[in-house]
Amino acid sequence: MKLQQKELDGGIILFEIEGNIVGGPDAMSLNDEVRRLIEGGKKKFIIDMGSVEHINSSGLGILIASLNVVRQAGGDLKVANVSPRVLDLLKITKLNQIFESYKSIDEALKNLT
Repeated sequence: MKLQQKELDGGIILFEIEGNIVGGPDAMSLNDEVRRLIEGGKKKFIIDMGSVEHINSSGLGILIASLNVVRQAGGDLKVANVSPRVLDLLKITKLNQIFESYKSIDEALKNLT
């Protein structure tokens, strides 16, 4: 898994993930970065999952942990460009009721509070 980030207008942090989210040190880097950025005052995040090929239970756990950290800090996190395969997994696990998923980054930006 590759993780890149950039800051958008309004201090919103966009994470671009490429590859598989299957746990391990690479996936934990997302959690570490979210915590570091929150400590620096950032509270609005979008995760672009357009290049995510596969996610397993460990990967879902990392996403949930990141969402929890953001919400505990009074922030918000959206996911965008979720593939049909990953979206099906979110539906099966009922995580689609927890994560707000959007078809594009622009759509996520419009709905970020």
